[in-house]
Amino acid sequence: MKNRFKIVQIFILMLLVLPATTVHAQGGGPTYIVEPGDTLSGIARRFGTTVDAMVATNGIEDPSKLYPGAELTIPGFEGVEGVLTLQEVSLGEDLNSLSLRYNLALDELARLNRLVRPDRLYVGQSLIVPESSESVIPGDDVGAFFPYLGETRLEIAARVGINPWDLRRSTVDPLRFWVMPGNPLTDTMGWSVSLPEPFTSISIEPLPMVQGHTVVLRAGVSSPIRLGGSLGDHPLTFFQNDDGDIVALQGIHALAEPGLYDLELRMGLSEGEETSYIFRQPVMVEDGDYGFQYVVGVPAATVDSENIRAEEEFVKDLLAPVTPDKLWDGPFDYPSRYYTDEFIALFGARRNYNNGALIYYHTGVDFYGNNIPIYAPARGVVVFAGPLLIRGNVTYIDHGWGVYSGYFHQSELLVQEGDIVERGQEIGIVGSTGRSTGPHLHWEIWVGGVTVNPLDWVDRGYP
Repeated sequence: MKNRFKIVQIFILMLLVLPATTVHAQGGGPTYIVEPGDTLSGIARRFGTTVDAMVATNGIEDPSKLYPGAELTIPGFEGVEGVLTLQEVSLGEDLNSLSLRYNLALDELARLNRLVRPDRLYVGQSLIVPESSESVIPGDDVGAFFPYLGETRLEIAARVGINPWDLRRSTVDPLRFWVMPGNPLTDTMGWSVSLPEPFTSISIEPLPMVQGHTVVLRAGVSSPIRLGGSLGDHPLTFFQNDDGDIVALQGIHALAEPGLYDLELRMGLSEGEETSYIFRQPVMVEDGDYGFQYVVGVPAATVDSENIRAEEEFVKDLLAPVTPDKLWDGPFDYPSRYYTDEFIALFGARRNYNNGALIYYHTGVDFYGNNIPIYAPARGVVVFAGPLLIRGNVTYIDHGWGVYSGYFHQSELLVQEGDIVERGQEIGIVGSTGRSTGPHLHWEIWVGGVTVNPLDWVDRGYP
């Protein structure tokens, strides 16, 4: 009798702990695993279906009750199999390569993700993909071959040493013999994320890119190449790094419109050779979430639009050269010993002066102080030391690779053009010259012709 009572207790307990919603998949299609916070209506909207269709397909008794871990079949994709997961688009991937990797038709992959522009997948974009046993997993026995400019399928096959009839292309009819540079061809065994020779790796970070910060593009190569390109309107200059990688640094303008910008890479295999490989892919730039500042009491001449235009053009030309020697090593030091956790003003804040238009932004970081030394934060060459109307007594230092630093409003300059300065060397004295309402040091860093947040360069060693 006691045993029978215990069995009844156990049965009641099992009923209590069973999930409130029982899901029974009744049709073919991809599987979605419910996450904490999901609702049936939210899942239906995400995949372009309806709650009624979800209920009918999965035999759901109570649509208001879902539990994490439950498996739901998504209706409307009966030809798609596998568990739906998120996959970030890597540098070099597009809808063609992803469709091959996950054994899914292009239109189905686009519909699954409700893509408005399937041809504009950007690096770092999250896509919903079906992981299944039939997905093609890259391995040593499969390869991707990237056409060079003007190459035919026969020439590609000869270059990589395979039968031309074993090549196929995901974007066109396999019987066509024309190919487009940068779109992968694969052998008949499958798809791979292989890079065109002699690349061994390629990366861009951070992703997504953010207004006012520095971007690092890095390529590993097995043999020397010439690499160039552009990011939006800014040309990219690549240099050989100490670890053997090829590296380019580029700043993202603090006022850059958030959205997609084209990244283009152009490769040549030897000096004097025409570009043999072109790669293009969008990358996302996000808002830097900068605040606002209203500054009054600056000299009127320093906010005159014509004066600003003339000085900006002078500085832009001054800092345009990209010298090939990297003179800094590791993180930059602060240029002032007199600072606290709070600075007078941080980088990026949108500004107006003397109650004028809110069309400016703060191009650097401001330090407290008066009549105290300014120190070089890293090794470099002085390219300018003199008076300017808006910047006051200013020093600009070239650190190589298109990286410059600037020091405004000085009361005294301790270096001159052509001087090589070392980390920690005194270069000037803090003052209040130029567009200033009181003594302070304005410090800025330029990367690829764009001002960036100097504190990033203190927090880490680029590249």
